[in-house]
Amino acid sequence: MSDAVNREVTQGELDDLEMMIRESSEIIAEGVSYDDFLNTDYGDSHVEWAYGMVLKMPGIDLTHNLLTSFLDLLIKTYFSLLGVHGLVLRDPALMRTSSELPRRAPDVQVLLPENRHRYQRIETVGPADLVIEIVSKGTQRIDHQIKHREYERGGVPEYWIIDPIFRETLFFQLNEKGIFERIAPDQYGYYQSKVLSRLRIPVDVFWREDLHHVPWVFALVEDMLKDS
Repeated sequence: MSDAVNREVTQGELDDLEMMIRESSEIIAEGVSYDDFLNTDYGDSHVEWAYGMVLKMPGIDLTHNLLTSFLDLLIKTYFSLLGVHGLVLRDPALMRTSSELPRRAPDVQVLLPENRHRYQRIETVGPADLVIEIVSKGTQRIDHQIKHREYERGGVPEYWIIDPIFRETLFFQLNEKGIFERIAPDQYGYYQSKVLSRLRIPVDVFWREDLHHVPWVFALVEDMLKDS
């Protein structure tokens, strides 16, 4: 089980976030309410919403798509083998951590069984238990800085950044003060998730060429659960 740690977000922090978003994002509309955003068809554009702005996000390449599919399969297999009914959501599913913060569409968001109720209609209301972003060309600052701040302040218990451009993986877990702490892999190159308590994954796995191979992913999770 994971519990969201919510700390008060000051107006100064919100102003700083809005300025960073304006500097780093392609804005395709302004003065748009969140309800209007939800009810508007933006075609094939990948969009998110922040402070009345509709933000166009960069497209994704094959590597990004393979990583997202792998993570979806990995975590769904993890839940299935444990016999629990967690929920794995992918973009364009939205997440609204709080009324004050932007509405994002994470590449992957995970809800534990006890928090499945947070997903309502087309969005997660409140923080997902685990959020994963895969860096694309043009989203480095957004994923590493802006969304890091948003997810921390929104009480997301665990945040992964997977950066195929630099072959880098960063893992953050929320401490009791509501601050993200970076968690390094152990001496053997394995990362231990806090939210998914029996998931211990080798970080070099993200750079394999056979990420989409279902039997291999099943065997990976099966071995992981045997050892935990």
